[in-house]
Amino acid sequence: MNYLAHLFFAEDTSESRVGNLMVDFVRGPVQRQPYSDEIMRAMRRHVAVDRFTDEHKVVHASKSLISRSRRRFAGIIVDVCYDHFLANHWSDFSKMELSVFVERNYESFRNYRGQLPSAMSRTISRMIEHDWLQGYQELSGIGRTLDGLSTRIRKPNTLVGSLEELKDNYGEMEEQFLHFFPELIQHMGKQVDDG
Repeated sequence: MNYLAHLFFAEDTSESRVGNLMVDFVRGPVQRQPYSDEIMRAMRRHVAVDRFTDEHKVVHASKSLISRSRRRFAGIIVDVCYDHFLANHWSDFSKMELSVFVERNYESFRNYRGQLPSAMSRTISRMIEHDWLQGYQELSGIGRTLDGLSTRIRKPNTLVGSLEELKDNYGEMEEQFLHFFPELIQHMGKQVDDG
């Protein structure tokens, strides 16, 4: 899952929101990070979401839709595409308006006073400035996200233009997301209840 989905599973605190994104910007195992208990809990939540997602048969089916030339990056492409479907089906999963949710997250990031990895700080600044989370509703926003991710990968890659993968498989991938996401919600509910 990408940023919007990870924030969906965050608790209603700045530390949880920051921690749910921080995993993508730190090196080494989560359990060895030097952050507060709340951020560490959020980082573990992020890992639990990723683990469930990476092992799910429906997500594997979505990845198999990606063309051979981009198959190596299928996980990234599907994660971003799933955020698009989450944004467009937001009211199916949340009582809070997407615009309100997004602004609460941006406000948390603006007000957070803890130390952030420099790459994360730059990413959050761009996220807020260009309103990435709301932009996920539009295909153009997904295209910009995927093209932007291509620049974060040091090796040559085929992510530029990979919006075509979503366009070519839109209906099937949307159906797969709508099957998968409620199961992820249920799984994470069990994680919260059991934890």
